[in-house]
Amino acid sequence: MERLTLLACCAVALAWVAGCEPEARRTGSEVAQSLTPVRFQAAIYEVRLKADRLAHLDAERLAAKAGTGVDFEKTLADMGEARVLYRVDQMVNLTEDRIHIGKREPFVATTRASRDGNVVSMIQYEHVGVLFGFSGRLTEQGPDVKLDIEMSSLTDSATEVSGGVKAVTTRKAVLGRNGPIRLGRPEVLVSADASAEGADGDVLAYVCRIVFSEVGS
Repeated sequence: MERLTLLACCAVALAWVAGCEPEARRTGSEVAQSLTPVRFQAAIYEVRLKADRLAHLDAERLAAKAGTGVDFEKTLADMGEARVLYRVDQMVNLTEDRIHIGKREPFVATTRASRDGNVVSMIQYEHVGVLFGFSGRLTEQGPDVKLDIEMSSLTDSATEVSGGVKAVTTRKAVLGRNGPIRLGRPEVLVSADASAEGADGDVLAYVCRIVFSEVGS
């Protein structure tokens, strides 16, 4: 009888070690060492700046000033005219996931004068959007995540179509990162083309601030 009691106690102890106890909430360090879903925040900006300012558009230097979204937008405003194109804030699966945002943007295609002298504008619509693609694997150093971003947007060009109306150009950009992630640490991705000029002759660049963090943070 004493032998059976001893065996039963050993079985209970082994079950407890195997994980039969209530599961505790995972800490940030534990999440960082797994492919547990995380919170993903991103903001993509179109930045118009003078050609001589293009050299200052360095991803690492911008990341150092990207502690908060507000601080980052102030930094971009000091460089040129910036506008937000897309924002994302949701949970993603680091193993494999996708986020797609699409919309139809209106633009003035042509203008003409009516018989009574009024200007009539012809409105058309263009499909634009952004696609985030995630794929990750777990390494000894933690999660290693590949992020591909494909985006498109409408921008006024320097070409005039009629009546002072500038032609609209659909611009596309590809950004990405590949490597270890650090939860809560902002990253900055940049895509700039010196030949892509806006209606005022400024150079156009696309800047993306991203943050991976623990769900609930």
